This record gives sequence, structure tokens and C-alpha cells, in this order.
Amino acid sequence: TKDGKLLLIAMADLNAVAVLDLKNGHVRGFVPTGWYPTDVKVTADNKSIFVANARGVLARVPNKDAKGPDRRGANLLEGTISMIPMSAATTELEASTKRALAANRLDKPAKTLKNPGIKHVIYIIKENRTYDNVYGDMPTGNSDASLCLFPREVTPNQHALAERFVQLDNFYVCAEVSGDGWNWSTAGMANEYVSRNVMHTYSGRGRDYDFEGLINGGRPEFMDKQDPAKPPGGYIWDLCAKNHVSYRNYGFFTGDTDEFGVGEREEDEPDNVPMKKALVPHTDVNFRQFDLSYPDSDLTAKYGLVIPNELKSFGKKHSASRFSEWKKEFDEFIKSGNMPKFMMVRLPRNHTVGTARGRLSPRAMAADNDYAVGQVVEAVSHCRYWKDTAICVLEDDAQSGIDHVDSHRSGALVISPFVKRGSLDSRFYNTDGMLRTIELLLGMGPMNTYDAVADPLDVFEKEASNIDPFDAIMPAKEIAGEMNGANAYRAADSEKMMNLYEEESLPDIELNDILYGSILGRPLGKSK
Repeated sequence: TKDGKLLLIAMADLNAVAVLDLKNGHVRGFVPTGWYPTDVKVTADNKSIFVANARGVLARVPNKDAKGPDRRGANLLEGTISMIPMSAATTELEASTKRALAANRLDKPAKTLKNPGIKHVIYIIKENRTYDNVYGDMPTGNSDASLCLFPREVTPNQHALAERFVQLDNFYVCAEVSGDGWNWSTAGMANEYVSRNVMHTYSGRGRDYDFEGLINGGRPEFMDKQDPAKPPGGYIWDLCAKNHVSYRNYGFFTGDTDEFGVGEREEDEPDNVPMKKALVPHTDVNFRQFDLSYPDSDLTAKYGLVIPNELKSFGKKHSASRFSEWKKEFDEFIKSGNMPKFMMVRLPRNHTVGTARGRLSPRAMAADNDYAVGQVVEAVSHCRYWKDTAICVLEDDAQSGIDHVDSHRSGALVISPFVKRGSLDSRFYNTDGMLRTIELLLGMGPMNTYDAVADPLDVFEKEASNIDPFDAIMPAKEIAGEMNGANAYRAADSEKMMNLYEEESLPDIELNDILYGSILGRPLGKSK
């Protein structure tokens, strides 16, 4: 402040301004602001505070209709400037602090849940779908069929699992895109580096994707350097290591690396390697990284379909899909009786490659991804570990997709014999709530304030009454083998923008328009 008595600090992760007493160095309290404050200034007369809110002031983004540039994309997050009277930081500070703490859920004990007997958790992360994208055709829950891209015929397993276990129609991802999504999904937050730089990466100006342990083509942890994207509380696997919880990684934070951290990877340099030291001894390097030319499931193989431009097998075991590689290790765990307490499984193919010619269509890739989820549940539910296992499934982000409630609303599943059969839970949950659920089931504390205050998914019963095995459902052969035609909607754009090996090489607005135009026959912003 102008009198030199107070220092005002923008607390981005608290949505508040901290008021520091410069005389004794103590924090006097907090003043609530908008979403993600990044700067604070005091007027010359010392009567007003101006705060820059990087993400504005709206908590939710209604998104039934596309409202982005040219009405072709989702609503944009727009920053705002708040003008706050200085009295909020002085004479009214006690009341301001109460409001700030309440807004951050720090004014009351965090919710918890009682573990009914779960000892193992399998955490599946998929790519980029809103709730209405997949579950919009379900008659139960808050759904809008006009926005459904991948209905029951394409995703029969996710529909059946939601009906059999719990349908979550008020679940939200915390992220905007995959850059921050993989940090929210594995760490419960995105630190300042990620939050500030993800916008530059997605602006199309050529910045590298630096958010999964890879910085400028290299792995800083392996060069004895700090990873600027790593949050202070670490990742879920760090938490497991700290708590002596066994864990196994299938595809999380793996990829290609340049030995020196600059330039493009050469053919003889390593690929499919873990980006974090803590993952090295716990990662199956035969489980293929993000690569949309490689199947998630055995769907096309079971139908005897030969798909052009597809990677036929990968790894030392020559696995034909991500599921088949996971299943080989899983079978060994069953045989040895030594299944890890926590498994992380990446199934990315519902991202799709748009309408790129000579590739599987978006519906076919979503069906492949859906069948992989079904196959994992089938394998677990037919083994001895089923009685004490929970399978948690979510999307890393919703790709700024279209949903009639909010562009962050997304599909999620919790699958366990302890989940009440055929339940609908419309309570608010989010990514951090899913992580908090996993932490509580495995007897671990939180990683940071975000997951500490998040509501766990309270969907478990005392008895394992929903214990019948699940049999995966094969989407129709016509869908499994559906290819993008030469005249597919915006095929040339898909080919020009898409990189099979990068999560966000195709801009969200463009890919959403391609999906809606090719599947529903209308570009974004056009009514049915």
C-alpha cells in the first residue's frame, strides 16, 4: 500500500489477495477476488485495489451453443479487472477473510468416506470428451441427445457401466485442455508454470508441449534440473511412494525424448520412456505411449479387420493393443498373487484424429477406446481381485467441448462391487474429488489444498452386493472398421493439423468443429 504498512499479494491458487503486515511479516488475512488473480495494484490515493483476474469471475461456462470465434468453438475464458475498496483489506479484513476461506472450503472440515474393503485401485484416464459427447443419449440424468457424438451404439460399454454401477451426471474436469489436464488429473493442480504457459502452447505459435515431464525435448529430472511444471505437492505416484503403496504405470508421462533436450528426436534415440525418475522402475515400457495409430483394444483384431496405417504391434511382447499389453502383465500379477495396489492406465484413442483420410473415423476410434474400457473391467471382474478393487475412469479434460450445462462437464465412472447397482448421483464432483477418492481408498493423505478440500465420490456401500462379473460389449463391426472417406468433412484440415503423437496438435476449436460437422452433419454454431 502507499503508506508502506501493508503488502498485497495476488494468490492465484486461493482466488484471493493476501494482506501481509510489513512490520512483523505476518499475514493479516485475505480479500476474495475473481478466478486466478495474477496481479494487484493500489491506487495513488490508497483508497482502491485493482486486481487482474486471469480467468474472469464466472464459475461456470454455460455451453449449449458454441460462442467462440465465428461461433465455431466453446466459450472463451475472459480475464477481468476487479476494483475493490481498500477497506476490504483494512477495517473489513476479518469479514473479507471469512468470505475468502469459505469460498475455498477452508472454513470447515473436509469430507471423507469410509473404505468398505477396497485394497486396489485402477485409474484409467481417457482423452477429451464432455458428458453430452458420450452420455447425452441416456434417458436418465441431465442429458442432451442433440449434442451426443458417441451414443450407445458407439460406446456400449461406457453406457452399460454407467447403468450398472453409478451414473455421474454432475462431474467436471478441472482443466481446460490436455496441457493442464494431465497435471490436474495426476497432481490435483496445475502450477504457475503450467497455468501461464498452456495458453501460449495452445495459441498455435509453435511452443512445445511441456506439461508431462518433457521440457524442450528433454527430461529435466534426468539432467539434474528442476521440472518447472512439477507442482509442489508432487504427483499421485510420488504420494504412493511416500506412503509405501505399490504402483504400476501404463502410459502416464511416457514419450519420446531428445538426449540433449533440444531439437527433434532422431530415429535411434529412445521413445516410449518415462519422463519422471519415480516412474522408471514402475513403468511398463511395452505399453505404447500416446500414439493414435495404435489400438487401445482388441476390437478390430477380433473382427479380423486389417486397418491401413495402423501400428500392428508394439514392444518386446509384440502386443497388438494397449489392452493386450496391460492384460499380459495383469495375468502375471494374478498368477503371482502380487497385484500392485495402484495401477495407472492411459487409453487415449477417443481423442480421435478427426477426419484424416486413410484413418479410422472418430466413431471407430471412440468405439475402440470404449471396448478397451470394457475389456479392462471384464478382466478384473473375472479374477479374484475383483472383490476388493475399484476402477476409476475419467477424461483428462473436456477439450473445451460442447455440453448443455458447462464446457467442463465430463463423463466419469466408478466401478466396484461396492457401488450400488443402477444408481444416479447428481452431486457435484470433479477431478480432484476423484483423486481424493483414490487417496482415501489407498489410505493416503492429500497432495495439496485442492484435493484436500474436494468432496470424494461417496458412491460406495458397506457390502459388495454388485459383484457379478462384467462382459465387455463389442461395438458393431461396421463401426469398428469405419474409415474416413476421401470427401470427409474438413479431411484436408485434419491431415494438415494432426500429429498422431501429440495430445493437442489439432486445436480444440478446429477438432470440435470437425467432429460435429462429420458426425452430426452440422458445423459448430449451427442448430440441428
